[in-house]
Amino acid sequence: MSKKTYTLKKHPETGQYHLFEGKLNPESSDTKCTSESWSICEKMKWVSGHKGISCETNEATVRLECAKIGRDVCGTCISSLYADIN
Repeated sequence: MSKKTYTLKKHPETGQYHLFEGKLNPESSDTKCTSESWSICEKMKWVSGHKGISCETNEATVRLECAKIGRDVCGTCISSLYADIN
């Protein structure tokens, strides 16, 4: 089973950051990970451009980086990192 990854991207029109879930690719692949087409909140479609975080597997690291950015990170996306798993 491949590890879940997170990529944080800045929306080119609104300036708000959104999280995209993905998975690690095999080492022989051209890219480190493959992300979903839509952000966790489904308000941003994947576009090329600025990445705040790329292919991160450690949720604690993602939370810290998002905290550094602050209110510019989508609340719905970030809340997924704090959800209870039942």
